Amino acid sequence: MTTGEKGLTLIKKWEGCTLKAYKLTGEKYYTIGYGHSFDTSITAGTVWTKQQAEAALKKDLQKFEGYVTADVPLPLNQHQFDALVSYCYNRGRGGLRQLVAACKTLADYPAKMVELWGSATRYKTGLINRRKAEAALFVEPVLLTYPVPARTLRKGCKGDDVKWVQQRLNVEGAGLSVDGDFGALTRAAVIEYRLRHGLAVDGIVGPVTRKALGATT
Repeated sequence: MTTGEKGLTLIKKWEGCTLKAYKLTGEKYYTIGYGHSFDTSITAGTVWTKQQAEAALKKDLQKFEGYVTADVPLPLNQHQFDALVSYCYNRGRGGLRQLVAACKTLADYPAKMVELWGSATRYKTGLINRRKAEAALFVEPVLLTYPVPARTLRKGCKGDDVKWVQQRLNVEGAGLSVDGDFGALTRAAVIEYRLRHGLAVDGIVGPVTRKALGATT
């Protein structure tokens, strides 16, 4: 996964963009752009354009996206992934691993993100507010843009309406590939979902399952 638009917006808001290099008290490295640091090529006289700041952010995010992918042992939807990339971008890989160790389920993350806000007491209020914003994004439902199924879906079906089901199941933590192919894994996820919600366990997505998954028609 890569950082989505909401994640980028959140990171840019809380990092801010400074086009002239600066050094915080006690820090070894200069910082520039959207929090770009730990770079010996940045000196006291370095000045960037907005385009350079944007390019550096995109490149820097690749590292933190990799940390989230490698260190979080649970399937994530786009908003959950974005929130954790922002958290890691600010707290580093050590902070992310501390958070992961404190959480057993996805439901644990929002509160723990705020609880494990960081250690820079001088900036505590701002960091806690950032953690709250990340936690809010983490629990925000992902907007589903695929068409709601108008037919009964079962193993072997293919199409964008299958993608709708897969995305809805992923909101519940299924971890499916949204490929529009109702294969064995999708069928197993449907059975598991229906079992948890007290529905007949038949591996089929009909009107009852569609409604349970959030369809309004």
